[in-house]
Amino acid sequence: MAELFSWLAATPQLWIVTGVVALLVLLWITTAIYNVRRGWAFVRKLQESTRGQVLVTRAPHPQGFFVLLAPAPEPFQRLSVAYLTGTNPLIWPWRLLTGAPPRLVIQATLKERPQAELIWEHGRIPAKALSRRGDTNLWVQRRLDFLNYEYATRGVNPSGLMHNFTDLQTRFGPQLYKVTIQADVVPEIEIGLRTAGLNPEELPPLITTVRATGRATSY
Repeated sequence: MAELFSWLAATPQLWIVTGVVALLVLLWITTAIYNVRRGWAFVRKLQESTRGQVLVTRAPHPQGFFVLLAPAPEPFQRLSVAYLTGTNPLIWPWRLLTGAPPRLVIQATLKERPQAELIWEHGRIPAKALSRRGDTNLWVQRRLDFLNYEYATRGVNPSGLMHNFTDLQTRFGPQLYKVTIQADVVPEIEIGLRTAGLNPEELPPLITTVRATGRATSY
């Protein structure tokens, strides 16, 4: 026994490594429990945002959830919501170091082809708007002055879509990182939000705004 204590005393690096690993495990468990509870809070509020049902395809767990709103509210044929936390124990330490945040991704398929389109990604000019291939010259670059954001639209009358995009930014700007409405992509609508600071109570008005955005594509 004395030899064991002597060996441990002579290898302080082992104590440091063990302590770091134990701390990471404890932090992962705490984060996983938090993500599951937060996931169920999101699901409950999604249920309040629809007259139909929330079909839980993948129940809340440490890595998130995936649900469908059924029947999909107008004007959608399909509407899904995914909560992606990135707490896979194999890659979680890397995501923790790189600051990759948990995300909520809303994807919707429209019943009719959108007549107006819009693309925006946080911190960059939409790549498709800068491309010179095909009919991409029809994309018009625009600027949201009060946030100094650049985005692009396409279509004969995108004003309704622009209004709803402004509404999204006004309500959820700190969390939003992506808004795309594209006719040549399925699902046509994708809206991504970082969930840090997002109150589950905000999900019903978020879904209402997403529906309004979908309707604005056919004006």
